[in-house]
Amino acid sequence: MNRREFQRTLGAVVGGMLVTGRGGQGATAPRVDGARLLARLRALAAFGRTPDGGISRVAYSDADRAAREYVIGLLRAAGLATEIDAAGNIIGRRPGRDRRLAPLVCGSHIDSVPGGGNFDGQVGSMGALEVAQTLADRAIVTRHPLEFVIFSNEEGGKTGSRVMVGEMAARELELVTASGRTIGAGITFLGGDLARLAGVRRGSGDVRAFLELHVEQGGVLER
Repeated sequence: MNRREFQRTLGAVVGGMLVTGRGGQGATAPRVDGARLLARLRALAAFGRTPDGGISRVAYSDADRAAREYVIGLLRAAGLATEIDAAGNIIGRRPGRDRRLAPLVCGSHIDSVPGGGNFDGQVGSMGALEVAQTLADRAIVTRHPLEFVIFSNEEGGKTGSRVMVGEMAARELELVTASGRTIGAGITFLGGDLARLAGVRRGSGDVRAFLELHVEQGGVLER
């Protein structure tokens, strides 16, 4: 399946995704709005657009930061308490009925490889946002708290996700990325705080589950 075929069918496929309703078993589950999701994917693709229709939105670039501001606005419009953590990850939070429970987390990234495509990372990020928007539209409160995360510099070193699991070495902050900035300078550029990186780490039991919707870019899945 090529990019255009994927784009035509995305709305129909994702439109069939279901989220659990307030009423529990037997309740009518709302559907996400596939058309809205596709429109937001197209809007996101404008940040760092290349002449061939792809994107070059490498982490820590001006296009990356502008795209993140766009996504932060959407998260806040969906009623999420949104912040940038010390590693530069965007975190949107939605309370659940039981505050004692660990959050369910979903999301992905929006930075790209140089000359990348419009769906790698973006589908997982905007798909998660669409779930948040659907819950807000229906005033649905889940039992678990929910978190929606956009990881920073996923393509250039999995920085945000690796800081979150405690795998980031201090020496890596000096590595130069495709943006021309070091990872350390890039984190600061996005609004992170190098002095508080240790506080980003999630320990055992801090997250109940993590879900990421993703695309297969090669021919493996199709075959």
